[in-house]
Amino acid sequence: MPVLVLLPTLLLLYTGYTLPRQLHQLQRELQSQLKFQEISADIYHLTTSVQEYIFYGDLQALNNFRQYSAQMVNKELELYNLVEQSKKQDVAQLMALSKAYNSFVEREVIPGRQLEANENRELLLWQYRDLSRQLVDRADALRDAGLQENNALLEYTVALLNKEGLFMLLLSLFSLGAVIWEVVAARQWLAHYFCLRSLAKDSPDAIMFVDRKERLQYVNRSAANLFHVPKEAVAGKSLGEILTMYPHLQSIVQPLYDALLQNEKITDYQLSYGREEGKLLLTVDCTPIYLFKKPAGAVLVARKTPEPKNSNILLDTIERERKRLSIEIHDWIGRYMSSIIHGLDYVLRVNGGRLPAEVQENLLMLRTQCQNAAIDMRGIMNDIHPYLIEKVGLIPALESYSTNFERIHNKKVYIFYRQRSLQLDREKEILVYRIIQEALTNVAKHSPATEVDIHFSETKDTLQIEIVDNGGGQETAPVPGKGLWGMKERARLIGGDLVYGFVDGGFCVTLTLPKAGGGKADGQDRHHAGGRP
Repeated sequence: MPVLVLLPTLLLLYTGYTLPRQLHQLQRELQSQLKFQEISADIYHLTTSVQEYIFYGDLQALNNFRQYSAQMVNKELELYNLVEQSKKQDVAQLMALSKAYNSFVEREVIPGRQLEANENRELLLWQYRDLSRQLVDRADALRDAGLQENNALLEYTVALLNKEGLFMLLLSLFSLGAVIWEVVAARQWLAHYFCLRSLAKDSPDAIMFVDRKERLQYVNRSAANLFHVPKEAVAGKSLGEILTMYPHLQSIVQPLYDALLQNEKITDYQLSYGREEGKLLLTVDCTPIYLFKKPAGAVLVARKTPEPKNSNILLDTIERERKRLSIEIHDWIGRYMSSIIHGLDYVLRVNGGRLPAEVQENLLMLRTQCQNAAIDMRGIMNDIHPYLIEKVGLIPALESYSTNFERIHNKKVYIFYRQRSLQLDREKEILVYRIIQEALTNVAKHSPATEVDIHFSETKDTLQIEIVDNGGGQETAPVPGKGLWGMKERARLIGGDLVYGFVDGGFCVTLTLPKAGGGKADGQDRHHAGGRP
């Protein structure tokens, strides 16, 4: 049985070695023949254009001659590089004859058209006709010779295919039984494969498979619906192309990259996936796939994480994701931005005196723009994750944030407190920071206020934070939106209470929460601070 299977295989290998070479040679000959025909057509147009210029003085015909002359030179050069070594001498002779023809027309025919002497004019025309005839005959002879060789090569290739095809048919009849036997033997494997494919197709979990070249080969219905991508649009495309088309899949694709590069299984990886309609907490598993002990790709299985009973888990996940994004911005974009600024400083310091004034001014402007971008980037990082809280505590982090807030929105922020260190643990400090951040954002969006006061007041067991602006009062109560709802939800999660409403002179948000141990001393206590010290 193995012999019957092996013989067709060996024949296929032999055919796969000889037939492509034969077909490649045939392809080159056909391309050469096509190029011969194109050159013949150009020669015809070339000589016709010269005749029209000689007899009628048509300047457009002269322009056509020069256009066809340039085309023919390029095509002859392509033909010389395309044909076999045995034919290069013939093509070289055609190129020399073409060059002689073009040179004769430019140096003799075109200036000589104005000759009045009939004898000189007739001699010139006779020389031109003879040179034209040689050029046309040479091109036609090469074209006809190439056509005959192509026909002979084509007949040989067809005969080869017929001979090997008949031999393959005979061997296939003998090996048919062996193939059927192999299929029956692999019945259990095939059943396993189709069962897994059916389960993947109907699975409620999102399943994607990428090969080792990072191309997406399979997407089930659940994945297409969950990630809002049509299967036809992403099938067969690389992960990079998919991210260009659907940037919102960045967090989904990252585990696949990790599994492919590290060849390690990733289990119970939680991430926050969001679109305009909301965010989802997903649990992702990524498993490398091996074929014959070699990496063949990776499979991603994503499922919705059940809504946690304790909402702290979700907020903690979001904060961890924000922290990761802030670190990525600092480590990558910040590093490149710093390199650009240092490079510009070096150029200006070393070569500034030798550069033109306009170039030096442009480099200074570019450096200023890069410096401003770095400052804005630090503000964005602070908005994503208040990393200063981890280093110096809540109040210094708020002072830094309010400085950036004043610069962007042109609204003064004053922070009042008695003690610079608060008895709050780190998780509560971050949630309080988010509440104050959202309150300031609401002032920037919805209030004509020019100043905002933030008061910290403490009793023995409670901490009260009051954020009040000078935007004026209204008779109607504010309509709570997502921002106010999120502030109340965060206050509830830390065991506090949040109230809001209009008071004399503006809008006021008051947060009251119980104190707890674990606060970090982040500087000397100050009895009063107006603005930022």
